[in-house]
Order: sequence, then C-alpha cells, then structure tokens
Amino acid sequence: MFCIEVFTKNEFKDSRGKHVLSDIISLDFNCVNKVEYCSLYLIDGKLFLKEVKLIASCLLSDKITESYSITKYDTENPSYLFNNNIVTSKAVIDVLYKKGVTDTVSASVIKAVKDLGINKNIEVKTGHRYYLYGKLSKTILDGIACKLLSNTLIQEYKVNGLK
Repeated sequence: MFCIEVFTKNEFKDSRGKHVLSDIISLDFNCVNKVEYCSLYLIDGKLFLKEVKLIASCLLSDKITESYSITKYDTENPSYLFNNNIVTSKAVIDVLYKKGVTDTVSASVIKAVKDLGINKNIEVKTGHRYYLYGKLSKTILDGIACKLLSNTLIQEYKVNGLK
C-alpha cells in the first residue's frame, strides 16, 4: 500500500496547521508549540511507483503551493511507533474514516485515476495527518485526537511518536 502525503510548500503558510495549533492551545494543551498538516491518501493496488507519482503530481497536489511524499504504508507495522507513554518532542496523528463509512473523496480519486488512463483496480482511503511538536505524551495526544482532530463516531485515529 502506498501512502501519499500532500503538504504545503515551505514558502507558503500552512494555515490549517496554524489553525489546529490555535485550537489545541485554546483547549489548554499548552505543551504543543507547532502543528504541521497534510492530506493523506492510502492507495492499495498493483500500481507501479511511476503511476503513483503521476497520481500524486497530476491529481492530488497543486504544483504551485503543494508538494508530496510517497512511502509504503504498513497498517500492521507502522514505521514509527509511540514508545509507551514516554514524553517525546514530535508525534504524528493520522485520522481516517472507519471501515464501512462512505469516503466520497476516495470515490472521486478512484474515478480520476481512471480518467488519467490508469485502468487498474485500486482502493483509496483518504484522511489527515498532523505532525505535532512539543513536550508530548500519548495521553496528551489521545486527548487532542479525541477532542479536536477526529469524530470518533465515523473516524479512527492512530497516534505515533517520533523522538
């Protein structure tokens, strides 16, 4: 499965990240000092990297204001894990729709991929990724994810820590 992150280029303002930081501080989580936001697309199917790059560059990102990264995404073994409840300076929260919830953006992406000429069966999950910086623990991050970043009725979140 490929993971495409679409993020604002450095020379442009990450307004969503700044807005989320403001909301986090208003909830008295003063330990967070920076938030970066990116759109998240998980694409599963028998695609070549060249095709995934085409999807990311021509369909999912704006060439002027956004950039993207492509990595492998392993739902069973994420490449970064939170180590118990130890304080860390950087963490990631992924927010995705729960299985069975209609993801209309996903359906649009699948149709647009076919319009690009890639006629392969694919599955797409869309979501949001937040990079949080500060003096963080899993308890604090779970609180932020539940109270602000996700609607737990229809979305699931994963908290991952980086040192």
